[in-house]
Amino acid sequence: MLIKYVKKYAILIVGQLFFASLWVFTQLMIPRYMVDIIDVGFMMKDMNVIINRGLLMLLATVFNIVSLMISISFLTRVTAGISRDLRADLFEKIIDWSKETRTSFSNSTLITRTVNDVKQVSNFIDLSLRKIFTLSITVIGALAVSFSLDVKLSFIILIIIPAIFLLGLFLTTKALPQYARIRLSIDKINQLFRENIRGIRVIRAFNKSDYEVKEFAKATEEAYQANVKSESTMMLLSPLILLLTNILILVILLIGGGRTQIGTIKLGVLVGLVEYATISLNNIQQFASIITIIPRSKVSIDRISEVLATEELLTIKEDILQSDEKGIMFKNVDFYYPGSRRATLRNLNFHLKIGDIKAIIGSTGSGKSTILKLMLRDYDAYQGRVCLNGKNIQTLSKEQISQTITYIPQTSFLFSGTIRENIKTGKKDATDKEIWEVLDMVQMGDFFRESPQGLDTHIAQNAVNFSGGQKQRISIARGLIRESEYYIFDDCFSALDYSTEKKIREAIREKLANKGVLIVAQRVATVKDADEILVLEKGEIVDRGSHKELCKKSKIYKEILASQLKPEEGEIR
Repeated sequence: MLIKYVKKYAILIVGQLFFASLWVFTQLMIPRYMVDIIDVGFMMKDMNVIINRGLLMLLATVFNIVSLMISISFLTRVTAGISRDLRADLFEKIIDWSKETRTSFSNSTLITRTVNDVKQVSNFIDLSLRKIFTLSITVIGALAVSFSLDVKLSFIILIIIPAIFLLGLFLTTKALPQYARIRLSIDKINQLFRENIRGIRVIRAFNKSDYEVKEFAKATEEAYQANVKSESTMMLLSPLILLLTNILILVILLIGGGRTQIGTIKLGVLVGLVEYATISLNNIQQFASIITIIPRSKVSIDRISEVLATEELLTIKEDILQSDEKGIMFKNVDFYYPGSRRATLRNLNFHLKIGDIKAIIGSTGSGKSTILKLMLRDYDAYQGRVCLNGKNIQTLSKEQISQTITYIPQTSFLFSGTIRENIKTGKKDATDKEIWEVLDMVQMGDFFRESPQGLDTHIAQNAVNFSGGQKQRISIARGLIRESEYYIFDDCFSALDYSTEKKIREAIREKLANKGVLIVAQRVATVKDADEILVLEKGEIVDRGSHKELCKKSKIYKEILASQLKPEEGEIR
């Protein structure tokens, strides 16, 4: 997966690797110059060699610093760019999923994968290019120079390095399952935290604080246990490498010291070998300290790949059965939710034409929201056809559907920002005059005219500075400013008083006179002025007609009506 993203930054990566290699080379040359200073300069009392090699060491240090700065500059652009691209692709993938596809992933895990897992991958790329690469070539370079100084003692260094690598591989493999547990635990923690913050009022109202605290403690304990097990495994690596490093230096000094006395090795060479052995094993020790990023990143890469590899279940299909008939039409539609054996909708038939105002009413769980999900193609019908302007909705893209249908949801979600910015979500090029027009339609115009900021009034996160009714009206205004053929109002008047709702419905009827309008509600007062009302019960349309007709013939409609009448006034509540 990463190769696809790395290719885009190939030139920067090549530049980074070049300057990183130059940094390692200059670093390795400094001890080599020191060998000459000791064996030739000091031992032979050659001042020219001391000055010459000293200047070369100074020059190497300057090159070392400059190459390091350039290398880090290139590396920063690579890691930041790949993180940006990964997050953009994840967001673009997720935002286009239908509800059926999205059910495979919880909201909390999608957030964790987009934020934390991408950060983990960014760290992996950073450490791979900045540390793992440089540490590896440093060890190889140190070994090469060591062999050029003395072959026999260098073999001792060469023997110990594979042992350390095998030890690191064993401990890393053992820790890998625990890192997977950590990521799952973080998902759970995010989910619980998110739910508790959003539902804090419900938790307090039902006195569930103690229970939620215990559930959160369980999730954090799971993450704690996984962290302890993984780190307790990996923490053995550094001490063992340090032990092996000290043993290796002692062996080199022991053997090298004896050879120095008999004159088979020079003192400068012995000092150089100790220096290169120390460099090699110090780098391996650093490698051991960062090797934990590999199993962690493996888990994160797999989780990101899983999202990117998940294809939309509702693909665009070909259909030769098309007509010129305008409207939204349900023809003999049956629907089952995935994994359910009970039909949510049965033999559903209705036709919403341009200029019609239809309404759907029914008790909770009767299937009202499911109809809208099929209409917006969040799911596909199990049997039958849902058609939009004569075309099977399965042949249309999400963009084609959203351009034709404006959906005002039951849950009023507003973005952080100004009123103007929120209304313009419905129409990017909307003028202030158009914005005031739709705000007046939803009885919010005077409210914002009295505000000092007017259309620049700020909406806080989750719109906590507005009431439920105000949020609903702003949401309705955002939908009304759109230009489309059909408008769906999904119980979006539920938080409004009857006087305000009546005024808004009258304004909607006037503005959308030549559009197709579908109102879904539970209150009779909301639907009674519709041209036709569909009564839904257990996924079936049991009755249809105007308010007056249903009052005479529909038992279920009369029951709903009776439950919403004020007994003392005989009026619809």
